[in-house]
Amino acid sequence: MVQPALPHKILRMGDERRAAVPSFVLFAAGSASGALQTIAWHPLDLLKTRMQVQDARVGRLPVYNSLTDAARTILRSESWRGFFHGLAPNVLGSALAWGLQMSLYAQLKRAASSVSDEQGRPNASRNLACSLTAGCLTNFVVHPIFLVKVRMQLQVRPAAGVVGTGVAGVPEAENAYRHGLHAAQSIVKEEGLRGLYRGFAPSMMLVSHGAILLMSYDQLRAVFPSVLAASFMAKVFSTIVTYPTQVLRAVMQQRPQPGTKHVPYRSVLVTTASLWRQGGVRAFYRGIFAQMLRTVPQSMAFFSIYEFTLKQMAAGYGLWSGIDYDIRQT
Repeated sequence: MVQPALPHKILRMGDERRAAVPSFVLFAAGSASGALQTIAWHPLDLLKTRMQVQDARVGRLPVYNSLTDAARTILRSESWRGFFHGLAPNVLGSALAWGLQMSLYAQLKRAASSVSDEQGRPNASRNLACSLTAGCLTNFVVHPIFLVKVRMQLQVRPAAGVVGTGVAGVPEAENAYRHGLHAAQSIVKEEGLRGLYRGFAPSMMLVSHGAILLMSYDQLRAVFPSVLAASFMAKVFSTIVTYPTQVLRAVMQQRPQPGTKHVPYRSVLVTTASLWRQGGVRAFYRGIFAQMLRTVPQSMAFFSIYEFTLKQMAAGYGLWSGIDYDIRQT
């Protein structure tokens, strides 16, 4: 009995058009990779978020003098559990976002390549346009999930036996979000459906980060055989360019003070002006060390896991379906 031929070359992220890998395989590989790397680096994501809003706190968070001070304060007042606030929505959002982003990106590149004579050669402008489109479509779906994640990360919940205070001396636990679903319900009740899309403008601007990251990775991967080297350089470059928009988004997504519907950071212009007055350029790059410490290794892990997972899933699906994917490099 003749066995279906296995793919004889390693499937890489830029090979989806030639391999004709089904969208659900790309989605599954992206989702699995996104979820795994998010779980590992969530505590640093929480530290980054809390540092980002230091120059524009609505009133709940304590003042952190440094990243180390923030970690010590959280551990002392909230215990180790404090580092995992918002983990569930973060994992859900990342899995969904990366699954959609990678599958849409590949499909758009495939469609664009079919009407050109590039024959699989990397095209920076085309890849950037495809990645921007995929990112915008994905952001419409996942923005409310990440807003819930940010709200829960910024929520101070004192550990048992620790006296902690929120706004005006009121214990934070009195109006705390109990879990992700409760947070979403509370946001809709207190702020309306529009509350789920607070900070959407800078979030859409931040789509440029993912677009630059994927475009840079595709271009660098064509030059460097190492996934780690290509992902490292692509992540550092995209983070430096787009980090200020992450700060704007985090500040705008803070929860309004209890008993009031006043939102101090309602627009991008107001938020930008306020941050500039508070700290100048530094205010827009506060927390970038925590961001780099988390996202550079995270990005290296993501692309490594993604390419390995995509290879295994494509090979397994090929055996099951009897299809020999054409994944030869040009």
